[in-house]
Parts: sequence; C-alpha cells; structure tokens
Amino acid sequence: MGLLSFLHLKDGDAPAPAPVPEAAPASKAAAPAAPAHAILCRTEIVDERHRLCGYRFSPPASGKHPPMAEAQFFEALAADDIVEFAQRRLALIPIHLEGVVFQRHLPLIAPHTVFLIDRAQANLPVDQIAARVAGMRDAGCKVALRGVTLDPADAPLLALCHSVLLNLTQHTLAEFQQITRELRALYPELRLAVEGVESWDEQRMCLSLGCGYFMGHFLTTSDRIDPNAKVDQSRLTSIELLNLLRGDAELPAMIEVAKRDPGMTFQVLQWANAPSNGQTTKVTSLNQAFMVLGRNQLYRGLTVSMFRLGSANKERDESLLEVALTRARFMETVAPGLPQSKRDELFLVGLLSLFDVLMGAPMASILAKMHLADDIRDVLLNNEGPYGPYLMMVMLLERDKVERAIEVAANVGVTPEELGPTGAAAFQWAQESLKHLGA
Repeated sequence: MGLLSFLHLKDGDAPAPAPVPEAAPASKAAAPAAPAHAILCRTEIVDERHRLCGYRFSPPASGKHPPMAEAQFFEALAADDIVEFAQRRLALIPIHLEGVVFQRHLPLIAPHTVFLIDRAQANLPVDQIAARVAGMRDAGCKVALRGVTLDPADAPLLALCHSVLLNLTQHTLAEFQQITRELRALYPELRLAVEGVESWDEQRMCLSLGCGYFMGHFLTTSDRIDPNAKVDQSRLTSIELLNLLRGDAELPAMIEVAKRDPGMTFQVLQWANAPSNGQTTKVTSLNQAFMVLGRNQLYRGLTVSMFRLGSANKERDESLLEVALTRARFMETVAPGLPQSKRDELFLVGLLSLFDVLMGAPMASILAKMHLADDIRDVLLNNEGPYGPYLMMVMLLERDKVERAIEVAANVGVTPEELGPTGAAAFQWAQESLKHLGA
C-alpha cells in the first residue's frame, strides 16, 4: 500500500493488524478493569543508530488525581494491544515486585517486551529480588533494572538482568563515566540504557560511553541550527508544489515543477499506482497521476514525504516522522466537532511542528518559503492563535505533563475522558501507517 493511499483511508478503513499470539495465562486474581479513557504515557526509546526502536509505557505521574493502580495499568496495556506492538518493537514496561507475585506480567510477554524493576523501590533483600528476577527469566521474560549500584551486593541482580537503566540527571559526569565503564567491564553482555537525555550532545556523550538506548526529549529538539542552512533540492521541489497546491494553481504549472525533479516524478507516479487507488491500468504520466491523487491527498502526502527526502540521517528522520504522524493524527481527531478544513490544518500543524528539527534550520526561514494560512504560521512561529492549544496539548502529553494537558484541553472544550482514547488511536494509526509504508 502506498503512502498517500494509506493516509487517505477514512476512519475505520485501516488494514487489520496482524493476529495477536495467544498470551500466557493470566493470574487467577482478577484485575480491576482499566477506565475506558485511561491515559498511558509513552517515552521514545532511541537506539545507537537514531532509530525510534520502541517506547517505555507508564501510567501518568500522579497529580491532583489518585495514581493509576498497577493492575489497571496492565489492563490498559492489554487493551491497547501492547503484545502486538512488542512482536516487532521494544516495549519497556515498569512493574513492582508485587506485580510479579500476582503474575500481572504474564499476559504481556512478547519477543520485545522488557519489564523494568526499580531496585530502589524493591524493599526486599537482594537474594529475594534475584529469585523473582530469575523466575521471570524462566517464564521467558526480559528484565531491566533501574537504580542498581556497583556495590558487590547487587552483583547477583546484574548477572540476571538483560539491561540496566541509568538516569543521567542523578550522577555527576565523573560518576556516570565510572559506572558505565565498570558495568561494561564486569558485564559485557549487559545493555546500557539511559534516561534523562535532554540534548543531542548528551546523547552523543552517552553513546561514546557505551550506552545503546536513550530516553529523554532530545529526539524532538534541534541539534545544531544553521541560520544559513540550505534546503535540499528535493525538499525545495516539495515546498514549491505545496505552495502551488495551496494557491490553487493550474495543473500544467504543477506538472512543470514536478518534471524538474526525476525523483519527485517517480514518487508521484508510484503513489498514483498504489493498489488502493483502484486503477485498472497503469498510470504513466504526471497529468494522470495528479488527477488520480487529487489536491488534498497530494498535499498531505508531499508534507509527509519531506521527512524522507534528501537526508543523510534517514534513521533519525524516520523517527521524527513517527512522532510527527502521531502528533498530527491526535490534533486532527481530538476535536471532531471542528469543520474538516480546520481539522486538515491541525493535521498539517502537527506534521510541520518538527520541520525545524528535521532540517536544522530556523522555523521562520523554512516557513518563509511556504505559503501557509496565518493561523498555521502563528502557532508554528509563536505558539499563538486558535491552533496553539492543540499543539500545546499534544506536546504536554508527550512529556507526561498530563494534569497540565487536561487544563489546556478544557480551554478548547476537550474533556479528560477524550484524551486517552484519542492518544491511543493516534499512536496506533501512526504505527499502522509506518508498518504499511515499510518502516
């Protein structure tokens, strides 16, 4: 299925996900059902190749509302098909040792599920913790430990786990260098993950010390902004086509621009010939292709394709595309009462919101090349205007600031009960999009 044809599917038309393998038998103790509107927080996990290889799933940080019980959290994970997700990608799931006793983790075992135990919160002797970790391994689980030390007393735990999660903010640089160096020397098979990474410079530093997985907000932050950065020719062609589409230009003018870039010509023809477009004969000309695709479908597809054009860091750009698609879908669907034209613009805002990070250039210089509505420019440049709250809402949810997101949502008439299902559906939609795009 082609990019445009997938993005053009209507709600409810998405291809069916792959069958979920039968889960391990659950504990006999019945878990309380998670609320239908439960909000699950996701933290991106980026590997050493800059691929968004998975997520840490967690309940929202407790605020004004009581914290979600672990049994409800696991029920919500099951409802969101985390087992299916973990067939392909890393799912890091925190669990208390009490949850291990009640076997809450068993239904979520999958090839890429890793259960995270916080050593500092496990108020048990090391030998008892080690026994439970060993039991989890015997059941086919992968286990990560957080809060471990180099104290010889923790050696039995380190020998049993698959990975260790370190927090960059809890150590001085010298301490962090020492603990990573000693862990690598003593446990060469142990994978080192680090959280609290807030910049690309910090990510590179951790990578140089042997860490392989990184969590924090660095992925969606700019690395080195070059005010004089030149936009790749393929992206310039896309921008020019987007501007022509935005200005309702005539078809010959758009064809002339597309013909100047052989790569763009090939891409548009490939989109038009996607099986779901229903063409009985092969589309061989740009004129036919533009007619088959239509303006709205072409506009959205060109915007998405900007993440895949002319890049020396394709893995990072693919990761940014995943975040942008999730943002865009959330913004498009969180307020179904808005006119479709406004929802289309909200989708566009979500995609464009990471263009400065993508291109390493100031947002103002990028938007100067594009013809956009004032409402779109206002939110992307100054986080102002009617679309500002929607972008703020999704970014707060990305950073586990749920209470603040609920406050912003209330200002635009979105209830807390709508946030969880909308976020889960947007995440699933983005996953299906990327799966069918071959990512």
